Formats: sequence, structure tokens, C-alpha cells
Amino acid sequence: MNADDIAPDLYEQWDLDRNGGEDELSVLLEAKDIKLGQQGYNQDEPRRVQLRIAASILGSAKKRAEYDEALRTGLRPTWGELGTLSSVGQWSPAPRPQPSFHDQPQGPAQAPGFAHPSPYSSPYAQNPFAQHASPQQQMVPSPAAAPAPVQHQAQKRPSQETRIGMGILDFFLAGGISSAVGAGIDELVDVEALSFVAACIVMVVYVLGSEVWMGASPAKILSGYTVRDVDTKEKLSLSQSAKRQWWRLINVIPGIGQLVGMLGAVVHATTINEENNLRGSHDDLANAEVVKRKPRK
Repeated sequence: MNADDIAPDLYEQWDLDRNGGEDELSVLLEAKDIKLGQQGYNQDEPRRVQLRIAASILGSAKKRAEYDEALRTGLRPTWGELGTLSSVGQWSPAPRPQPSFHDQPQGPAQAPGFAHPSPYSSPYAQNPFAQHASPQQQMVPSPAAAPAPVQHQAQKRPSQETRIGMGILDFFLAGGISSAVGAGIDELVDVEALSFVAACIVMVVYVLGSEVWMGASPAKILSGYTVRDVDTKEKLSLSQSAKRQWWRLINVIPGIGQLVGMLGAVVHATTINEENNLRGSHDDLANAEVVKRKPRK
């Protein structure tokens, strides 16, 4: 992460409610930072740095008002400018004209719009994966490329209708496999309870195992989607998957469990909408998202 990198919309970057209060947003962002720390990420890891900047800005009414006003006027601040706003509490973001090669200063210059030195002006904040140009290449000016437009994560997420369709397909696949296993056990051992237990085990393995080990259920994989953690972009843990799939797991309880599971399915399906960034309430519970799988190269 470089100081001159254009920062995305903080609300969209971290799936935050623009109408949420400062305390609420600060707690959510700090929780995400703590979670990354528990997963072994250092404090200077770019995502954790960005989270702390976002928490400082959106958790303060004054800083947030400055930031929201900049968004309303169409300004796109850099991470360095956001770092200044975060640490100092004020800034002067302004459109940055592209300097010509002959007008560039010889010494280190402060980025336009900085009211105070940015904490990200240190050379140690440079992206370690960025390619370094040779001295000959540095002598040749290159035209500045326009920053890529920020795309909302919801653009990669399936619609409510697609999610429901994949859920129905999973229902029939899991039911068919469970029934086949139960029927096979009935042929070998005439114990009804044993076949029921076996069918439940198959259902649990289908629901949790596929999501944790393969990254998604068979229906989602066939449709080209995967389930991942919103922050780390990794597969869900077993506990996350269990939270997300509670309404399916509860079906192992005869009668009342199946009724509760059906009601849960209806509630979760109706919450997959644009207002919730195409994430259902069960996705929110596990901090998960369903997105299009990247094609293999």
C-alpha cells in the first residue's frame, strides 16, 4: 500500500452501513482488525493498516463528516490523505494536476492535499511486491494511468434468484444422497434408527464438509461460485460454516427442527437483497459472502 494509491470507498470496502453510527462502525472495523491479528497477520500488514485508518475516520463524527463531504463532492482521496485525516483530524484534499516531467521536483515532495506530513511517506510503507524500475527506466517519463474505477463487491455476488436456485439444487442433491445411503443401510441392517443416523451424517458432511474443504456446496461449484470470508477472502472455518448453515443442520431434529429450518430458509432468502449487498442474514452471521469463482489460468 503506497501513500499515493487511490483509496476505495471505505463503506464499500468493508461492507458498512452508511447510516450506521460512529460507535457501531468503529466496533465493526476494530473487530475485523482483531480477527486478522488472531489469524497471524502483523500490524503493518496493509489490510490491518487500512482497517485502523477506516476505524479512526468513521469512528469520529468530525473526521467522518470531512470524509463524507469529500465523497459527496466526487473527490477520491489517497491512502496517504486518509492517513493524514486519521492522525491529524483535518485535511485539504484537492484535485491533483498531473505534473510534467520537467516540472517534477528533484527532492522528496509532499503529496498535494496533505495538511501535515503523512505517516505513510516512509519508504518502509512501499508495496514490497511492486516492481522497481532500473535507473535507465526511471529517466523515461511514462504517462500517468487513470485509476481503475472502484467496483462494489456486490457486482461479483449472485442475485437472490440465483442463490435460491442453487439452494434448491443442493436440497435435492443432499436429499438424494442421504436417501440412497439410508436405503443401502436398510438393505444391510434392518434398523430404522441406524439408517436415520447415517442419513443425518451424510447431510452434515454434505453441508459443512463441502463448504469447508471445497469452498462451496456442489450446487454452487457447478454454478461457478464459492463461499469465503469477507475479510480474509479464504474458505470458511468449520465454526463459520456451522453458523451459516444452522438452519440446515437443525433439520436433524425431527418435527420441530424441520419446521424451524424451513422458516430459517425463508428468512435468509428474503434478506439477500441490494440493501444488504446481496448477502443473506446467515452470511452476515458467519461474516461470509458468495462470489463468482475466478477462472483458472
